[in-house]
Amino acid sequence: MNKLVESKLMKWLEKVSVALSESPTFSTIASGMQGNLGFIMVGAVIQVGLAIANMVFGLPTTNEWYIRINSIYNTTMGLLSLMVTFNIAFNYAKRLGMKGHNVHGFTAIVCYILVCAPITTYTLADGNTVTAINTQFLGATGLFVAIIIGLLSVRISKFCIDHHWVITMPDSVPEGVLNSFNNIIPILINIVVWYGLSTALSVLTNGQLTIPTLIIFVLSIPLNALLSPIGMLVIIIFGQLLWFFGIHGTSVVFSVMMLPMIMAYQTNAALYEAGQPLLFSYVFLWGANAMWGGSGNTLPLVLMGLKSKSKTIKAVSKAALPAGLFNINEPAVFGYPIMYNPLFLIPYVFGPVIVYFFYWAAYAFELIALPRILILTTLPIFMSHFSSTLSMTNVIFAVLMFPVVWLTWYPFFKMYEKKMIAEEEAAEAE
Repeated sequence: MNKLVESKLMKWLEKVSVALSESPTFSTIASGMQGNLGFIMVGAVIQVGLAIANMVFGLPTTNEWYIRINSIYNTTMGLLSLMVTFNIAFNYAKRLGMKGHNVHGFTAIVCYILVCAPITTYTLADGNTVTAINTQFLGATGLFVAIIIGLLSVRISKFCIDHHWVITMPDSVPEGVLNSFNNIIPILINIVVWYGLSTALSVLTNGQLTIPTLIIFVLSIPLNALLSPIGMLVIIIFGQLLWFFGIHGTSVVFSVMMLPMIMAYQTNAALYEAGQPLLFSYVFLWGANAMWGGSGNTLPLVLMGLKSKSKTIKAVSKAALPAGLFNINEPAVFGYPIMYNPLFLIPYVFGPVIVYFFYWAAYAFELIALPRILILTTLPIFMSHFSSTLSMTNVIFAVLMFPVVWLTWYPFFKMYEKKMIAEEEAAEAE
């Protein structure tokens, strides 16, 4: 294992990682993600708590208190893209040496809302009007658009400022007022650019598409024809790549997978009630990407981090562990971070592929039970493996996959740990 860590491939990946970490763009994306870890943790705690209440105490999702508590999740994880937009714009403006970092962050938020969640007034059936905002893309689903707007809105503002497209004020004016006036024209140009693009797309498609829906539509086209052995493999890789590059891969893939998955589970439920043999569907293999700790099987990474010599890794791992035990891995994905981190690209994207082949073989040789109970909620590890089949063989199979996943992550974790320790020692020496 140590030879692999010191191999030429790992050394090359390490150099690429260092080069990207020094890039203002990539480092801004990483810091923009990490800056929301507190909100992500709060959302994860609420999600875990509601899952326990539903599973152990039978609290229905329609219960008034369930809905009240879930509103906390909706205003933390449910607004993740909005927070990421601000953090990325704020940090990018700071790295580019621009003044008024807050102004650039709020400019990005305004543009994001105009593009992804415009405030709209609706007329109800009784004649009354209500003003509302569509929250569909304010959560993790809109992350890719958040990254694009966070970065490019700052670039547009910097272009305007560098070319003196600003309202000048006397030097005696307080700095806060000066920054606000200097950014009036850049703010206006940003709004015209982003809202203009969104409006043009809506007009050209008769209101059928927006910028975020266009992105999801384009990405989902190839997924519809992929329900086959190779197709499912491509779907898993594709979903993980989307996550790695800031798109909520699970949401994109599940929008396509939901119908065939529901049909496969309903078919097996009916066959079980009739006493007939259950049928295998390739859609069941999708579970290979989230067997241990959520998408990418990140729980082994979190457990390694608990013993890390890096203070940063250890802190993130402690925060990510409770959620990871419930197959919620946003704290790990954003905390380390895994997104846009080339050192974690291979294990995060291709680690599930290894599990996929074991999973397929286990089904082919009838070593594990076929699922028949569709549970679209968060459950703790082992319970999630057991609940869809009510068979302990699936739990045993998951346990056997743990060392496989661990070995997949280990060499990349050691390389990242080495990098983080060096950065921490350099920071302490300053």
